[in-house]
Amino acid sequence: MARRGSFAVIGGLLLLTGAGFGVWSLMGGSTSTSGSPSSSSFGFEAWLVRCQTVKDNVGCGMSQQILDQRSRQPVLQLHLGRAVSGEGHQLVAVLPLGVAVPPGIVIQIGETKRNVAFTQCLPGGCVAPLPVDAALLGLLKSGKDGRIGVVDRGGKTVVVPFSLKGFAPAFDKMEASGGNGASGATWWSGSANSSETK
Repeated sequence: MARRGSFAVIGGLLLLTGAGFGVWSLMGGSTSTSGSPSSSSFGFEAWLVRCQTVKDNVGCGMSQQILDQRSRQPVLQLHLGRAVSGEGHQLVAVLPLGVAVPPGIVIQIGETKRNVAFTQCLPGGCVAPLPVDAALLGLLKSGKDGRIGVVDRGGKTVVVPFSLKGFAPAFDKMEASGGNGASGATWWSGSANSSETK
């Protein structure tokens, strides 16, 4: 039997949700509601935009979550927002424990492929961040779907598809609403959010 949260759950049917499960919950961010910033969410097909306001500063990010339909456990989480430095954007892929770390992942959109290394594995999953340049952003905006390939501990390559439906309007909303990731109000510095859109 597969361990809860392990990569073996990929064998089930996949369910696409626009879910704002923040990377901050994997990185030990506070989940206390005391003094928490105000937040708002906006659904765009497969993507969810979540904004936080802290002392009049607004930071936004967008995310998508792929669930195993049987176990309801996430098999892929994608998060996009301004890089921590505040310059440019970063796409972060989070996959469950049970992946082979050294090969990293391959993200494919159309015929374009990018190799991405895992930077760390935490109880919530293994994190692979990818800087988003103009070329990749253009592909994300114009594409219909993408795939992420990863190797499990048994040496088997597993491919997880994800949708780009709604990406362009979600990105525009994120930027218009505060995609600058102002200090103290970045998309991954607040409390965890587990909301979903149907």
